Amino acid sequence: MPAAGRAVALLDARYLRWIARLDEPDAPAAATLSRERMNELVQHALYRAVGRINLLRVYWYAETDDRVVCNDQALRLLPSADADGSALVRQMSADVQALVAGGRVDVLLIGCDDDRLLAVMESARLAGLMVCVLADERAQAMPRLMQQDPNWARLLREADRRVIVRATELAHVLSAQAGGPLEEDAPAEGFEAALLAVVKAWWEDLTDDDRDGLREELPELRGLPPEVDRDLLLRGKNAMGRALNFHEKRVLRSQAREVALAPLVSSA
Repeated sequence: MPAAGRAVALLDARYLRWIARLDEPDAPAAATLSRERMNELVQHALYRAVGRINLLRVYWYAETDDRVVCNDQALRLLPSADADGSALVRQMSADVQALVAGGRVDVLLIGCDDDRLLAVMESARLAGLMVCVLADERAQAMPRLMQQDPNWARLLREADRRVIVRATELAHVLSAQAGGPLEEDAPAEGFEAALLAVVKAWWEDLTDDDRDGLREELPELRGLPPEVDRDLLLRGKNAMGRALNFHEKRVLRSQAREVALAPLVSSA
């Protein structure tokens, strides 16, 4: 996958609610899903599954208009009577076909469990696109899933990649309520150690090729590559339980450069 690869995500709100376990009896009430942070989550998940990729847009398929305005998102309203998902399949299939015909997308991420999408997914693959399916941890135990939910398992098996997000992380993002402007709070005590742990975990997750690429790229940059910066900021936010303030972001980026360039420094 080229470094300048482009991705589009097509997400069924009902499916995301299901894999986030928000319909279970003990789940927190969330009548209206929040999609303000979905692009950030999807970008992070794609980076882990595919590598460096630019998320161009998220298409959000839902039965109700939440009247939220999100950058790089398109809302696709479905009829409330779409009990069998036929309208969803028709709309999502039409959007996939239009994206394939446009020829400007390299990766499609499908967030749905309807195996009627298999035909349009295969058409996209034959046209040269990588087709991924979003799933939770259950997709990591495919033999068991094939017994418990064979239709969903079939869809997942036909994907080029299975993009995994933890159900708890997805539930947190979908249940988050949009607030006012973020405040630049004073850094919490011990935040540097917490952020360094985030950086080290990020570094351990990288492949050897990604590490070598960063070691070559970073000396020519003042900061971090955009996709790396987004990944680290999301990890930092999850670790701190809130958005990082300006000072914490600077520390996180500085630590990431130090960790990545440490072999060069030590060998100089």
